[in-house]
Amino acid sequence: MPSENVLDRADDLLTSGRAGQAATLLTPVVGAEPGNAVAWLLLARARMALGSYTDALYAARTALGINPRGVEELFWVSAAYTALGRHDLAITAAAAAADEDPGNPRPAERHGRALLAAGRTAEAETVLAAAAEIAHYDADVQVAYGMALFAVGRPLSAREVYARALRIAPGHQRALSELRRLTAAENQIRDADSLVRLADAFAESLRVPAGGIRRPDQARSALGHVAAVALGVCLVALVVLAVLIRLAGVEIPMPLLVVVFCVTGSAACLTAYTRRLG
Repeated sequence: MPSENVLDRADDLLTSGRAGQAATLLTPVVGAEPGNAVAWLLLARARMALGSYTDALYAARTALGINPRGVEELFWVSAAYTALGRHDLAITAAAAAADEDPGNPRPAERHGRALLAAGRTAEAETVLAAAAEIAHYDADVQVAYGMALFAVGRPLSAREVYARALRIAPGHQRALSELRRLTAAENQIRDADSLVRLADAFAESLRVPAGGIRRPDQARSALGHVAAVALGVCLVALVVLAVLIRLAGVEIPMPLLVVVFCVTGSAACLTAYTRRLG
């Protein structure tokens, strides 16, 4: 199959959320055509979607080496650096992309989101305010701007911007999601102190730590679920035993009580441990 057809197929797979299949399709292409910047960019997108951020950065930087001033290349380099928690490099790449194509809303949004991920909320709000004014037709930029507004403690302005995004693109999923999150936060605002506290908590939720985004450990999640279920069963067993002893006068063998108490304690400890880790 010609590589153009493979790239089109990979793009379709990425659009439909099948990043693993796209990566499998693209790997032999970049091996056979190491100078194909489009293939490397698609592979970077696939690796990002799969949470393989180091591999995504390698693919994006390879594409950037082929096309040193490419806006798309700089965009994905920035995105990968952000995911890895390397914020100065992410911001630099995003700013370079925005400078290369000042009227393009995508690098402007990436620049703002890179700043938000670094915890530089005031700068993000300034960058995204300018982007939202220029790209008044772009719902994604409006949503990013709304998030920056909330992060700096301006929830009413954020609500207006989310509404604007929904007028541009009715049913916009990210706008609806952020609007729901904002509404839940607003219900907790009682005074200036609570506003500051909630805005700071929201800003912190957007920040990517220096070590990068942690991918969920599926095995640990499964263990936590099993531990929680076991704890629930043990607690029910303790209640039943207590009812039998107290109300029915049933004599429960002491070894059985000891075993149930020990298992319950172990399940409780394991549940707390897995939650602390995850």
